[in-house]
Amino acid sequence: MITPDLYELFNQEKAVQILREWVDPLWGVPTELEVDLQREVFDRLTAADAIYYLSELGGEAIHDWGRVHDYFHEFVLIDRSAGRITLIVAADD
Repeated sequence: MITPDLYELFNQEKAVQILREWVDPLWGVPTELEVDLQREVFDRLTAADAIYYLSELGGEAIHDWGRVHDYFHEFVLIDRSAGRITLIVAADD
């Protein structure tokens, strides 16, 4: 079960690093996608007052079919000035 205590307060630099490594591990990102990612993900990370990262869930969270994803990252961004909460899920599916 996912509960609030599984989310770790994270700094912006580490969050950007994780997402950049996820986005561009072996190939260049097309320009249009990079523009969308900048607007929808990275600009929101920059504006966030707080960033929370879903920590490792452990073996009990493995899907019945086994490890479907090699990479899965979930962030919750809180931007009080915009009155916005953003959920970012980055997975390799």
